[in-house]
Amino acid sequence: PIVVYGYRVQIFFGPNRNDAYQEQARFKSLYPEYNTYISYTQPNYRVKIGDFRTRMEAQKMLTELRPVFPTLFIFNERIN
Repeated sequence: PIVVYGYRVQIFFGPNRNDAYQEQARFKSLYPEYNTYISYTQPNYRVKIGDFRTRMEAQKMLTELRPVFPTLFIFNERIN
């Protein structure tokens, strides 16, 4: 398989599993067309969204989400 690197926007970071799933559900209700990913690295859960090809696309999404999700970060990683 071909490995593609791109960008994802993190919308949640914290130790509470339920909070992570709630934020994922909240995002999905607003943007059902985007993929969401939950990962766990002790002791925190992360919820990331999207499979953006360019940092500019990710930045545009981050700007749009800022009023709804206050703590956002862009990560460069493998995408689908």
